[in-house]
Amino acid sequence: MELFRPLDDATIRDPAPMYHHLRSVDPVHWYEPLNAWVISGYEDCLLALQRTEIFSSDLRAAGIDVPDNLLSIQTLDPPEHGSVHRVLMDAYRRQDFAAMRARLEDRADQLLGELAGQSRFELVTDFTAPLAFAAVADLFGVPDADEKNIVTWSEAIVAAMDSGLTPEAAAPGTLARDNLSAVISDWLDQKPQDGLLGDLLRAESASAISRDMVLNTLRATLHAGYAPTSRFVAASVLSLLRAPDKWQELLTTGVSETAIKELLRHSGPVQAVARVCASDYELGGRLLRRGSDVIVLVAAANRDPRQFPNPDELDLKRTPNHNLGFGWGAHACAGASLARLTCSVALTAMLRHTPGLQLAGEPVHWRHATLRGLKELPVSGMPV
Repeated sequence: MELFRPLDDATIRDPAPMYHHLRSVDPVHWYEPLNAWVISGYEDCLLALQRTEIFSSDLRAAGIDVPDNLLSIQTLDPPEHGSVHRVLMDAYRRQDFAAMRARLEDRADQLLGELAGQSRFELVTDFTAPLAFAAVADLFGVPDADEKNIVTWSEAIVAAMDSGLTPEAAAPGTLARDNLSAVISDWLDQKPQDGLLGDLLRAESASAISRDMVLNTLRATLHAGYAPTSRFVAASVLSLLRAPDKWQELLTTGVSETAIKELLRHSGPVQAVARVCASDYELGGRLLRRGSDVIVLVAAANRDPRQFPNPDELDLKRTPNHNLGFGWGAHACAGASLARLTCSVALTAMLRHTPGLQLAGEPVHWRHATLRGLKELPVSGMPV
């Protein structure tokens, strides 16, 4: 039986057992269906994220042509990556996150208030997804953004991340990316004054970046701000409800940064990131040739017992906790602070409104390998 089974029913329900077996038996594993190396140990994954000159996000480093209009902050490595990253992060840091948190808290209270009197509700559709969308719309300065279409496109983009395993997802994903880019282009043409878009337009340094690069980078930022964040919050709630003593612990202690970091390690949605070998490299006794695709299983690394004692235990006071849930190095998640903020606001609001929250049925997961997520999470515990 193949060691790496990303779309098996058991893996979709809980990938940790498969990750543990793969890591212990063959931590640098050749996966024939994707013609790719799969690495699963913490030290190897960390090295792959840090050494961009060897494990590259830029296919051009392996001699593969990439049209300029497909380049973005996600597909560039240093030094080219630096100029785009600086422009984006300068605009990001100029946002008023304290005011954003206050608005997000109001939105969380509103969403849970609308559920008052319901003994049972569906957490993803009714709360975590709309809250995550509100967060990214606020960040961009487009509070009236078309939530229905953008969420639909985002899900198609997530599915297309697995197109090597599910080829039928590729074309809808490409169309969704084009649609999302068109919407962002319209936003830019309207010259918004607020949020990330407004600050980006006012940045003199942004003029040195091509329109395609700006659009692709903003599209990646918007998608990364919504889809992983929504999935992170829902997965965190599920993990807490499956360990009721941890839910009770948060009721007593509140939601700390240490707790958020542990939830990311234990239940983070990003399972893998893709790299390509820019040169021959020996790893774990295997020779990885230039041009080889590499799947970096960050979720498996986050359960490596050599780095995290009792890795399957949710320890809300775990320290140190240098997990890879938001990546590492040059390609560390630019929106990590927004995801942490959204998760903190969501959990704090739920602890206040639904202190007796419980599972009310079987969770339903998306059949996705790269970005794990819940499609449905039925819960009970009347919001107050």
